Amino acid sequence: GPGKESGIDAGSDHRARLLVFGGSQGAHAINMAMVEAAAELAAGGSHLRLTHQTGERDVEMVRAAYRQAGLEADVEPFLYDMGRQLGQADVIVCRAGATTLAEITAAGKAAILIPLPTATDDHQRRNAEALASAGAAELLLQTDLTGHALAQRILALVRDVDRRARIAAAARALARPDAAKVIVDRALALVKS
Repeated sequence: GPGKESGIDAGSDHRARLLVFGGSQGAHAINMAMVEAAAELAAGGSHLRLTHQTGERDVEMVRAAYRQAGLEADVEPFLYDMGRQLGQADVIVCRAGATTLAEITAAGKAAILIPLPTATDDHQRRNAEALASAGAAELLLQTDLTGHALAQRILALVRDVDRRARIAAAARALARPDAAKVIVDRALALVKS
């Protein structure tokens, strides 16, 4: 019912909320993988509610793919309430840029990070590897990014509430609103200790 939309009711809604966004340059590859993943997600995740920020270019294609797969999805070129979306999400699929890492750790959420390969000196990959090795995120490299691989990773987290909670807690423990560099340094320090 309409109560499902309010935060108060969220606890009784057992559908996991998946939030997907790619950033300005990084959206297309993630959009394509999600289109490929749609049927598998629909088959394996009847309890999935999806919100996907696609950017302008792919919005109709992604909407059509989800509709065809029968996925319950809110697909927008741009999400103006990203803070609220992050707060409501159970699982996040995103890039590993500095701002994104600050946001997902502040929100304390389980994320599957897909570093943008073209990023300067591959800093997104180093960021993502640091968080993943500290148990604070999952890492999926773009070279390994297929619809099947992404669907498997998403469904594994959707089904494993305990694992999701562990990753979220580890992410929250690293949160530093001031700097992604600090987040990464703290993650690396944890790994070394």
